[in-house]
Amino acid sequence: MLKSKACGAVGLVLIVVGLNGCSVLSKDPDPQQYMSRVKIGMTRADVEDSLGPPDGNWGPWYSPCTEYAFQKHGTDRWSVYYNNQNRVLFTEHAACNVQRAKQVGLR
Repeated sequence: MLKSKACGAVGLVLIVVGLNGCSVLSKDPDPQQYMSRVKIGMTRADVEDSLGPPDGNWGPWYSPCTEYAFQKHGTDRWSVYYNNQNRVLFTEHAACNVQRAKQVGLR
C-alpha cells in the first residue's frame, strides 16, 4: 500500500513538472531578439529563413513591406521594408505605412 502511494506521488510530481515545462515553451517569443537577426541588406529569403513567413504584406511587388506580429495576438507589429532587389532597407517597431515608405525612398 505504501509503495503504491509513493509511486502515485512520484507520478504526480512528474506530471506537474512536465506541464510546467510546456507552459514555458508556449510563451510568446521576444520580438526584439528575433528582429535583431534582421540586418540591412539581407535578402527577403534570408529574413523569411530567420523569422518565418510574414504575418502580412503591404505594397506593390517592387517595394514591399512585410509585417511580423510576435505578441498580443497580432497587435504588436514589426515591419521590414524591402527595396526593388528584395533587400532589407529599413525595419521598425510599427505597422507598414505609406509615410515611412516615402521617408525611406520607396515611393
